[in-house]
Amino acid sequence: MPDRVIHILPEQVASQIAAGEVVERPASAVKELIENSLDAGARRVTVEVEAGGAALIAVADDGCAMSPHDAVLSLRRHATSKIRAAADLIAIRSLGFRGEALASIASVSRMELRTRRREDLSGIHLSVEGGEVNSSQECAMAPGTRIEARELFFNTPARLKFLKSPAAEQAAIIEVVQRLALGAPAIAFELRVDAKSVLDLAPAAGVLERFRQLYGVKLASRMLPVAGTAEACRIEGLISQSQESFPSARMLYTFVNGRSVRDRLMIRAIGNAYATLLPRGRYPATALFIALRPQEVDVNVHPMKAEVRFRRGGAVFEAIYRVLRDRLANQSAVPAAAGITPSTSAPAISEHRAAPAAPATPTGAHLAPLKLVLESEVPRRVVAQQSLGLGFGSGTAAAALAQAPANTAPMTPNAGVPIYSQLRILGQLFAGYIALESDEGMLLVDQHAAHERVTFERLKRQLEGGAVEVQAQLVPQTLEINPARAARVNSAIPKLRALGFDIDSFGPTTLVLKGTPAVFGAEGGLKLLADMIDSLGDPAANGRGEDGFEALLKQLACHGSVRVGRILKDAEMVALLADLDRTPFKTNCPHGRPVHIRFARGQIERMFRR
Repeated sequence: MPDRVIHILPEQVASQIAAGEVVERPASAVKELIENSLDAGARRVTVEVEAGGAALIAVADDGCAMSPHDAVLSLRRHATSKIRAAADLIAIRSLGFRGEALASIASVSRMELRTRRREDLSGIHLSVEGGEVNSSQECAMAPGTRIEARELFFNTPARLKFLKSPAAEQAAIIEVVQRLALGAPAIAFELRVDAKSVLDLAPAAGVLERFRQLYGVKLASRMLPVAGTAEACRIEGLISQSQESFPSARMLYTFVNGRSVRDRLMIRAIGNAYATLLPRGRYPATALFIALRPQEVDVNVHPMKAEVRFRRGGAVFEAIYRVLRDRLANQSAVPAAAGITPSTSAPAISEHRAAPAAPATPTGAHLAPLKLVLESEVPRRVVAQQSLGLGFGSGTAAAALAQAPANTAPMTPNAGVPIYSQLRILGQLFAGYIALESDEGMLLVDQHAAHERVTFERLKRQLEGGAVEVQAQLVPQTLEINPARAARVNSAIPKLRALGFDIDSFGPTTLVLKGTPAVFGAEGGLKLLADMIDSLGDPAANGRGEDGFEALLKQLACHGSVRVGRILKDAEMVALLADLDRTPFKTNCPHGRPVHIRFARGQIERMFRR
């Protein structure tokens, strides 16, 4: 063996290895350059790309720019204005801080860097190839910075082969620009692809206006503003109504202290908040901003800064879940001031420029620990109304809803979520749908989905209060079980009892039913029990813990609710709609299906060519 096996890599090779971590594809370079522009305090950012970013990536801004000396130094690895010592890593207030972006991009491209500070008479123009500065000269330009990266990965052909088609890379770049623009609504953005304008966004007053610019008026009108403080973090932004969903998670936008991230904990908390509201395999849209002390989050856990780690992940998860779940419980009204601006916008510090003053860290009441303040909650009156016996019997009085905290913002009706009991009943359609008239058009309410949600929430409240109320049978009834399933059914008796069935074994293949869930009444209890036993074969119902039990609760609500095909009396329709309006999450059944479908008045009139 030779004496010298270990050696130091050349600087250019080391930079190219670092580039493999930071610049995964053209969209990664676009992200890093835009974040530098935002850190520099830019008010306008312009992005140009050609051939999916492989031929050209150019990002120009009107930020604070750099001196000639700093411009040259910024191309060195680990050159940064953001941190001075290791202690600074626990209080990061900027989007970029590693000092790797410019050096990494320069090492795998032919770069042109132009920058000029406002106090300088001229700017500096650097030509860089493969990380090496070829020329440096003065240039005339407006204050700001423009960086062009041409022929990305020209000197690393193996990386070039892994790029997708220009169309796919272009789509990834557009997604990056949209995400960053959503996180900085006060900043103007322009994106030009192959010399054609794709995005031209004027500064927006808040997240809702920026969301409307990006995704249109129709979707923006179906977003719910949400704001709350819990577990030492501020949560605010927009979430979609429960009747709006998407086949993928592409519309889940999450930000931590102004930084766009794809954090699994946050996405899981959002998913749990929408549980029982969306069908399986469907996802909501969100633009959710979390602000907390920098010491509470580690942003230095991913080379591309795409993930974070919370010091108290469980507390953050619970805070997101509680704020969103309580907002989704009542979607009929929204705060009048819907133009939310994130508590923490992109801090004005540049990775390759001198640092202006850092913004204030979120403090004070916004971060009051262990306190939940729901600004989106509507006060609810304590109500109790006798059920008119939809389902199997007369039922019991509806449980009174608890008094909610006082509202902190004026509320206005949300046109997307009706107050069903205030609309005029036109009648029943196909013995399954209640037709309602409003000023905006006509609604069809699925009577089974509506009653299923009412029943599910009623059962859930009873369980949370201690136990499901049981109504005794006048005469006990017996149910014969298939011998092949007897063992499984007998092992599930504790679950069935928890659901409100008073049952005992009477021999190996016989059950005795002595009581049923009171919400359904005694009539038809034996059929309901048989249906629930059949549901034990559902894989979801066989799950363990809360998820498995909630699946059984959904099945119970489904089997016990009024079915399509049942003709309802006027009084029964009135009672169902009133119960529905007093029920949280009223727009969807527990399985996520919509409770109502809307036909706009204009849509109906156009059908008649009016």
